Amino acid sequence: MNIILIFYGFFLISCGIGSVIFIGMKAKTALISGSSSGLISILVGYFYTLHNIPLVIIAIIIPLALFCIFSWRSTKTLLKLIELISEKSPETNSKAIAFLIISLMAVVSIFTFAIQLTEYVNIALVQ
Repeated sequence: MNIILIFYGFFLISCGIGSVIFIGMKAKTALISGSSSGLISILVGYFYTLHNIPLVIIAIIIPLALFCIFSWRSTKTLLKLIELISEKSPETNSKAIAFLIISLMAVVSIFTFAIQLTEYVNIALVQ
């Protein structure tokens, strides 16, 4: 279970970096949020080997909470994108890229949550 969180953390960090590469410094919020949530996931994944019950719960809650946040941000970005398309704004491309990256982060977050929850249930059933 811990290796999944570590990969998930690196994925979030790379999405933040990718946002800055494709969108520019307007995406500094994505860089900060992706890096900070990625770092937290990596740390929880690393320390999860201690089998500390609060860390197990945090390992399940992190991807679920991030799924909620990314879904909300994706919806807001999509609505703004639709508005920019109707205005034929030059910012349309950067908003479209932001929408795709945020949506990808939401999808990966829900899959990570499902894997973490399944692993937790399997471990609980064995014990």
